[in-house]
Amino acid sequence: MITQIYSIQTVEEALACIEAGADHLGLLPEQLEDGKPIPCGVPKSVCHDILNACRGRAVLSFLSVNDDPQFYYDMASEYHPDIIHVTGKRFFVSEPFVKKIKELSPGTRVMQAVPMTGPEAVDFAKKYAQWADLLILDSVAPDHDEIGAAGVTHDWDLDRQIVESVDVPVIIAGGLGPDNVAAAIEHVRPWGVDSLTKTDEFLPDGTRLQKKDIAKVRAFCQAAKAAGR
Repeated sequence: MITQIYSIQTVEEALACIEAGADHLGLLPEQLEDGKPIPCGVPKSVCHDILNACRGRAVLSFLSVNDDPQFYYDMASEYHPDIIHVTGKRFFVSEPFVKKIKELSPGTRVMQAVPMTGPEAVDFAKKYAQWADLLILDSVAPDHDEIGAAGVTHDWDLDRQIVESVDVPVIIAGGLGPDNVAAAIEHVRPWGVDSLTKTDEFLPDGTRLQKKDIAKVRAFCQAAKAAGR
């Protein structure tokens, strides 16, 4: 069972998550969303530092919420990550897009985010599985239309239906943490599981900090590996 942890921001955090059992590390290179800097955005120099420290020790996934394909092309050329994670609101993978990414960065895989908003997600997943190397099934927060970082689960029956319907590896995400990842794996039987919100640090008043709680990361990875045997 592959474990993926978002959103890495420093070399130290990356190495600590690897030591805690993470197989994939996700990060967001600095970028704008609706004209504002994206939360957890990582400066270019730090992205390169993380790549240099972690190559061969973990799979590095670089995410963008951008709807301009050129941003993804630039990301492929600059970083040559193991995976490019496409999660735009209006831009999705296509055969020409994937071909271009692989021309710019041979060996880089392309992962399409699937918004798990209802039964229509199954057809969405089937369509984009034609071109994507991987899919990630993620929740959409009720108060906005963005895929991911929602901190809530969704209908795992739909996840299972997608896993059984496509021929590419599927990672499930959306409100997964140490307390529920085993149940999700048992229900869906995915290729991998992802955690962001539920493995972050929180203040006593419930305020979420934009940094990883390594004890939670370790517990998440251990629970996932045990359930995925």
